[in-house]
Amino acid sequence: MDEHFLLLYPKNPAWAPASLAPLLDALKAIGFLGAERGAALYSAGADYLGLVTYLGCSPQIALGDNEAATTIRVAGIFETPQFVQGANLKPPRCPRCRKPLKKPVVSLAASDELQCSHCGHAACACAFDWRHSACCARVRIEISNVFESEAVPGETLAACLEQASGEVWDYCYVRRG
Repeated sequence: MDEHFLLLYPKNPAWAPASLAPLLDALKAIGFLGAERGAALYSAGADYLGLVTYLGCSPQIALGDNEAATTIRVAGIFETPQFVQGANLKPPRCPRCRKPLKKPVVSLAASDELQCSHCGHAACACAFDWRHSACCARVRIEISNVFESEAVPGETLAACLEQASGEVWDYCYVRRG
């Protein structure tokens, strides 16, 4: 059975906080994180639905503390950036010419170098635009039970993350299974 996630991560792949505590405190203060369910694993908070914008006419959102409910995991602080991808990986776009690579690349590490077949530009995997299908970061927030393009972080959540970290954050969707 596939698992679907919305991942939030700082755009700067090298950035990581000295401690997760200030970030967690800020997310709890706005009602994004609920009860702790395990190590760095939380239920969706009381204001979750006001902070994550679901798109479409009938999204299926399971809240609460049961096994099928949406959870939020804060993953990291990793020593080096981690490249996270899933079965939904799209061909990345070149940071120089913006053209997509000819085929998706799988099983990458953040430090792996890719070369654009159009303009010849070479850079690490983190430098390419994965079109919301992968991320590269030392810390990330994983929200379970969110299908691809089903939800996006709202303005208040994005502002909270930026204020707590001093970094601009982005998002992607990952399907595992």
